[in-house]
Amino acid sequence: MSDSSEHGIMLGFNETESKEEQTIKRCYTPEMLTKFDALRNLPYEEKVKMAHEIIREALGRFKRVAVACSFGKDSVVVLHLVRQYIPNVLVVFSNTGVEMKETLKYRDLLVKEWNLNYVEAKPKTTFWEIVKKYGYPSTRFMTKEKQWLLRLGKTSSNSIPKCCELLKEKPSREEFKRRNIECVFFGIRWDESYNRKWTIIKYGTLFYHKGHRIWKCYPIAYWSDLDTWTYIEQNNIPINEAYEKVDRVGCIVCTAYKGWDKDMAELYPALYRKIARDLGRPTLQDFLGDI
Repeated sequence: MSDSSEHGIMLGFNETESKEEQTIKRCYTPEMLTKFDALRNLPYEEKVKMAHEIIREALGRFKRVAVACSFGKDSVVVLHLVRQYIPNVLVVFSNTGVEMKETLKYRDLLVKEWNLNYVEAKPKTTFWEIVKKYGYPSTRFMTKEKQWLLRLGKTSSNSIPKCCELLKEKPSREEFKRRNIECVFFGIRWDESYNRKWTIIKYGTLFYHKGHRIWKCYPIAYWSDLDTWTYIEQNNIPINEAYEKVDRVGCIVCTAYKGWDKDMAELYPALYRKIARDLGRPTLQDFLGDI
């Protein structure tokens, strides 16, 4: 394990952090942060070894398990790791109805080539119905843009976007409950978002979620983006073609992450023009007119 004194986290606040971020940081001890820093700085080989240990621990405690798979690179890596122990492990995909066409194509490929024990969780509403009621999804923290959208009534103040809750989380939880699943493996990593980082620091890699009433396991919690791509290359895992165009694979209509406008404008220009207009953002088409 890396020497934590070499890679110690700066515990002070900085000017770029919001009041909410500073409040979150106060909830954690220096020991928790030092442990997290040491684990995320482990060599790649040690992280792979630890991922296997985490999976074996979970499988030693629970019999009815599943993998939550979005068919992004991280969840597919976790699926590949878990299938080394349970080849026919249940794979649950939350189909939001607004997935990238490349992701659906990739899903079909892996379901066939890996002979997956695959089920699909489907929502009882649509993205556009949610937007009509709650507005477009926005970032978790209270940014200037989010304040602006709130004033216009075009988003909600929820820390978790309603579309994530109603299109992904709720349908998958219902599927797990219906199948009496005890523990679910997720492809969650610390550097994906500020919220995920602090969740991992607080709860670790295997914990019971009281609200969801299920155990959650994060085998690659301390991996970096490079670690994931290294594992994919070393194990000859097929790649979702969407990564040839964007760094993030998810719903095509998501407006809750930094850079969503660039990705959407490149992949789905007509959709971007609609959403930009809905949000009151100027588009190139607004200036040029319909040609």
